[in-house]
Amino acid sequence: MGLKQRHILFMALGGSVGAGLFLGSGGAIRQAGSSVLAAYVLCGLIVFLIGRAAAELALSDPAGRTLNAFVGRYLGPRMEFLTGWSYWLIWTLVCISEITAAGIFVRYWVPGVPQWAVAAVLGGVLLAVGSRAVATFGEMEFWLAIVKIWAIVALILCGLVTIIGHVGPAGPAASFAHIWAPGVILPHGAAGFAAILPMALFAFGGTEVVALAAAETDNAVRVLPRAVNGIVGRIVVFYVGSLAVIMAIVPWGQADATHSPFVLAFQHMGLPAAAAGINAVMALAALSSCNTGLYATSRTLASLAESGMASARLRDRAANGVPALAFGASFLTVLAGVVLNYFLPDRLFGYAIQGVSFLLIFVWVTIMAAHLSYRRGAVAGAGGRRVAALPWAPASNGVAIAFLLGIGVDIVLGGHLYVPFVLDVAWLGGLLLAQGWLAARPVPGATV
Repeated sequence: MGLKQRHILFMALGGSVGAGLFLGSGGAIRQAGSSVLAAYVLCGLIVFLIGRAAAELALSDPAGRTLNAFVGRYLGPRMEFLTGWSYWLIWTLVCISEITAAGIFVRYWVPGVPQWAVAAVLGGVLLAVGSRAVATFGEMEFWLAIVKIWAIVALILCGLVTIIGHVGPAGPAASFAHIWAPGVILPHGAAGFAAILPMALFAFGGTEVVALAAAETDNAVRVLPRAVNGIVGRIVVFYVGSLAVIMAIVPWGQADATHSPFVLAFQHMGLPAAAAGINAVMALAALSSCNTGLYATSRTLASLAESGMASARLRDRAANGVPALAFGASFLTVLAGVVLNYFLPDRLFGYAIQGVSFLLIFVWVTIMAAHLSYRRGAVAGAGGRRVAALPWAPASNGVAIAFLLGIGVDIVLGGHLYVPFVLDVAWLGGLLLAQGWLAARPVPGATV
């Protein structure tokens, strides 16, 4: 145990508020204009449903540990194997992308520092924290997330002073009217809006991680529903509120994918020191996301080992409750990211993010399908009393699944990400072959 409500809340915030907001939102504004606000609200509602479904599954059995274990219970061992290893790979790629982003941010001050060296230093910090008791991890994530939240709050407050009080260089020209000005709402039509929906959706990735922490949370029945309910609302406020202020200050045509819109906003407000400070916040945001990622990968790997779907040694836990070998194995992926930063410093971030997209859709769809199966059993009396029931189920399950599948089609056809799609399909196909091989050669105690 040891994780409290504030740890759970900020752990999910730490996984969700990262480079996608501080850096990637510039490209979203450029592509969709002010309709980007509606995109984040819509995707926030969908992820809220996914988070509530994951929390209900986690609370349906206090002995359960991870999402893949519940998927196995309601959809079978094959799906547990696919989901567990895919979720592990998702967070592995997220960790690699985040330490890469951190290296880019740090070079703002020290251009001569190699990107791989920054990644190596951050990896050492993560190793020191993640190998300690879970409460230490929770405290670190809490304070890292606090820094990010205060940076967003500072932007919103300074922006409001600039807009309402006409303070600073941008004051006379700043206005919320820019948000609904002609040509800004849908500058590239419906196609532009559809193009940024995947970006908006994946920005909320990490919300479901609260279900992973159920077994290590004090009073999970009370904490998890409150945390999920608060997470999405806060994320929507932070995303929508900050981007609305940015678009009121920064002319729409100046936003792009190569610059942080937060930096541009502070520069327009005549606060260059704050603009420089945002780079420090973005580096900490990347560290926070990677911290959450190592928690997710190590717990998922330990759960797979407990089900006989990975080496049995990975399930062993240290005296402080941390699955030490599973954490160590997951940390090796961070070291792999350090090496890749040496060989692919300019392309690694994009490759890692693209690799996450289809696998995350797969895992989210699987969560909603598992919850639907669980709910049918609960309604029939086989599942016992439902705790923190998903609102509007089963209709909400269908809506979320349809939306996620639509996003997948949008990515392939609209985004032309054929290579990542084929690679992710190949990954799932390889897992099916591995699962079949393990099922044919059972290990004592395995449940494959």
